Amino acid sequence: MTAATTAISGPARVDSSPLALARRLQPGDVAIVDALDLDKRAAAALAARRPAAVINAQACISGRLPTTGALVLLEAGIPVVESAGQDVLAFRDGAQVTVEGDSVAGAGRVAADGTRLTLEDVEHRIRVADQDLHVHVASFTATALDLLGRDAELLLDGIGLPELRLPVDGRPVIVVTPRFSGDDETLARLARERRPIVIGVAEGADAARAAGLNPRIVLGDIDAVGEDVLRRAAQVIVHDPAGRDAGLARAQAIGLSHDDCDASLASEDVALLAAHAAGASVVIVAGGRDGLLDYVEDRSTAGAGALLSRLVASGSVVDAAVLPAVYRHRYSAWTAWGALGLAAAALLLAAWGTPEGHDALAGAWTWLADTVGGGA
Repeated sequence: MTAATTAISGPARVDSSPLALARRLQPGDVAIVDALDLDKRAAAALAARRPAAVINAQACISGRLPTTGALVLLEAGIPVVESAGQDVLAFRDGAQVTVEGDSVAGAGRVAADGTRLTLEDVEHRIRVADQDLHVHVASFTATALDLLGRDAELLLDGIGLPELRLPVDGRPVIVVTPRFSGDDETLARLARERRPIVIGVAEGADAARAAGLNPRIVLGDIDAVGEDVLRRAAQVIVHDPAGRDAGLARAQAIGLSHDDCDASLASEDVALLAAHAAGASVVIVAGGRDGLLDYVEDRSTAGAGALLSRLVASGSVVDAAVLPAVYRHRYSAWTAWGALGLAAAALLLAAWGTPEGHDALAGAWTWLADTVGGGA
């Protein structure tokens, strides 16, 4: 068999959201997702978990935009089958699944026939889609201008933003979005040393908690957020720009004290702007968007709103992804003195090992003993 037809087997892990799936994926699993135009960030999160294969119910590259998620997976040596259809989402989590060529099978039946991607095909499709990118950028720009005209008071004056109850002024804030995949050592270290206020956006609150962060504010649609996380928060702000009542119903059902917000922007953008308006010294976005393409490929107005929010708060916003390059570990005084003590001890031991150093140290010790003992 060739590499393209070699059978691959593993337990199925199913989730329509690639980032949500990445948080529970184990090496050797077969990841099954439902993501039209799989983006680079989601693919990188999946690749980091080393699945045996990735199956997408939809097209990884529809041709609308030059999305590079499939390229990331293939370059990491992970086989990808796209356009496998909605039937693959019906696999039971943990069921044994076999991928052979274009076919995905499990429980003795072929569930779907998709398209096994090759590196050459993906690179060609990206080049073709890239030729029309300027058209999409122009359309995106028009959407952003329309949104700015409609929501200028919210974006520029902060009218309609929720008031954060915790003292934010002059403090760092971490906004954790549902795209956050966790396992960020630099972010966790910063949280221990600087004690920032963490805002968990919708399911991002659970992701923050799992990563060792403590979401003191939860903002967004809380319908799927763990109750323990909600009750530990100092403030819960129910917000859903789509106008659904699921989060509000959840809060009422569990008797949760909460605030409401009806701003038209996405919840992560509301959190960013609210922290900026409250005087945060820096707003660190964990799970932010990755470059222009990540904004443009959002078919709704959410991408335009996200870019405008970043521009409004540009003086205080930084992505968590850049922290390893700019953040340096803060050492305590005890650590510094301990390091100096060890260095001094090492020098003394080295000196003691030489005749001259031994005589000098012995003489110094005798002088010190005579001085302290008063020469007796």
